[in-house]
Amino acid sequence: MKADIIKQYSVFLVNKPGSLKDFTDLFLKNNINIIAITSDVRYDAAVVRISVEDSPNISPMLIKEGYTSVETDVLSEELPNKKGALKQLSNALGESDVNITTVYGSAMGETSRLMLIVNNIPKAKKILENLEVE
Repeated sequence: MKADIIKQYSVFLVNKPGSLKDFTDLFLKNNINIIAITSDVRYDAAVVRISVEDSPNISPMLIKEGYTSVETDVLSEELPNKKGALKQLSNALGESDVNITTVYGSAMGETSRLMLIVNNIPKAKKILENLEVE
């Protein structure tokens, strides 16, 4: 399977109408494609986690626009969109003592894409590149 190490940016937004629109406008203006997004909302604040196509360093752009962010390495994993694929992936990592701390993704057609934060990225990447989902 294909496993790439890319950057995830955790960005802090005010939890109010239009915040996500303003944030995503920034990427459109700079011709950057967001390939994954998830959020955590707590009362008046939100943490939005994004990964972008080709993983350019977007920290300077975010800082310039007044956003606070944290950059993290994540595994972007493509696997077949079929029953049991996630179980096989999580079994392979768990049996090798790799802990998944964050996971999010989606599926369309025959392919799924997962974003994984793990305690040992190089080890997980090697395991996943050799994993054959049945």
